[in-house]
Amino acid sequence: MNTQQQELEDKILAKRQQIDFERTNLEETIAFSSENRENPDVMEETKNFDDPAQNAADSAEMKSLRAAERELEDLLRQLEALKGK
Repeated sequence: MNTQQQELEDKILAKRQQIDFERTNLEETIAFSSENRENPDVMEETKNFDDPAQNAADSAEMKSLRAAERELEDLLRQLEALKGK
């Protein structure tokens, strides 16, 4: 296995871990958002009381997750191209 292939495989592993971490954070944000609405401690939570749980997940977090998924797909394509040489 050459160095370039090993580096790509390491990047792929790291990107998969990042995606898993971000996805878990989003799932927890959505799952616990209804609990946050039961006892709003902050005015912001009261203001967003009627928002669906999915809105609790920050759109920036969703964009970050999607970008990481695209980067992973690109890394996988690079690895396949390298193996195909």
